[in-house]
Amino acid sequence: MLIVACWIEPKLQSEVPMKSSFDTTRSSLAQGRQTHEPPPSPQQQHALMTLTVIGLATLTIWLTFSRQRLVDFFHPPERIIRFSLDINSAPPTELSLLPGIGPTMASRIIETRQQRGPFKSVDDITHVPGIGKITLQEMRPFIRTIPEHHTEK
Repeated sequence: MLIVACWIEPKLQSEVPMKSSFDTTRSSLAQGRQTHEPPPSPQQQHALMTLTVIGLATLTIWLTFSRQRLVDFFHPPERIIRFSLDINSAPPTELSLLPGIGPTMASRIIETRQQRGPFKSVDDITHVPGIGKITLQEMRPFIRTIPEHHTEK
């Protein structure tokens, strides 16, 4: 209480008793007297109300705009896993998982990659016989090209 009153208005320091209510009550009970502390002054009440309103407003704003929502433990949201395949390093078994690509087309991709070198962009896969614009559009969300990393010795 002393800290709050001094922080809001320094002149209140002299109005706040230095002894805690516990010390006063304990010494009064030891002497057989019964004491009652006076209620907080209007300035102290105003300071407490101001701090309470500021704290509640801050909490409300934080809860309203916080991006982290609580997750229901028993009904968690579905996890979306994105499948992305590097067409320059994928083996035929992985390439055949792409839409519109079977084992035969996967082997053609490997042959084209070996003959022409790595694909520089996703659009270069149209150089593979049998893959046109429609097939490319079907598998575009699932493929990417990663340039080869050459290490020098």
